[in-house]
Amino acid sequence: QEKTHYEGVMTTKVLPDIKTAEAEYADLQQRRQEYFKKASIICSESDMEALSHVAGSTPEQLSAKINRLKQRFDQESRRYAESIDDLRALHDKKERKILRKQQLYAGFRVKLNSCQKALDLRWKKFQRNAGLLKRQLTWLFNEHLGKKGISGFINVDYKSKVLSVELTMPQDASRDTVRDTRGLSGGERSFSTLCFTLALHGMTEAPFRAMDEFDVFMDAVSRKISLDTLVDFAVAHGSQWVFITPHDISMVKPGDRVKKQQMAAPRG
Repeated sequence: QEKTHYEGVMTTKVLPDIKTAEAEYADLQQRRQEYFKKASIICSESDMEALSHVAGSTPEQLSAKINRLKQRFDQESRRYAESIDDLRALHDKKERKILRKQQLYAGFRVKLNSCQKALDLRWKKFQRNAGLLKRQLTWLFNEHLGKKGISGFINVDYKSKVLSVELTMPQDASRDTVRDTRGLSGGERSFSTLCFTLALHGMTEAPFRAMDEFDVFMDAVSRKISLDTLVDFAVAHGSQWVFITPHDISMVKPGDRVKKQQMAAPRG
């Protein structure tokens, strides 16, 4: 009986409502297709998808927005006399110019990076050569100082552009390290300066060189050592040297390439 009752309810109440809803659904589906065709004539579906930010807006809201855009369009049209096509052509021209500039910038950037790498490589080589030259200068300086039993060290600060000399006296003396050449005697200072000059000469090339009064304030032993060192150095390097001194040069050893010329004493 319950089954019969509910079957009657289904037949008299439920099924008619379902059929009515299906008919309304079919009618709405048909009307939707017709409205879609009409809307596609005005605006395609792809354009609507591009305007996804207006989804859910009411016709009144869309109309108000369109009016605002028209007002802005009129204002901009009054400000600029060019047409949309002219502005678009100008925009394309500027865009092409910007693209060319970007490509030019990219090319310059590649060259600049190459130059930077080359500069970094040369800077590293310069620093390495600077350190090697400083060592070589100290070695040559010590070689010449060693003829009097003195040792020394040359410190070159390339950043501060400062060169300092440190000397250590012979073993039979106090073995004190002199960091200021003003603390040396006149002869010691002249001899150390001569050794430093010879060290520089040994690292450079020149067709001829000249030295004047290089042996001032020297004692006889230091003067002889200095003259012998200078002559041997000049003969070994093969360049032309001119030595000028007010002192006696008879102690200089004669040789094929050594020419001594002594001027007469001035009259009183």
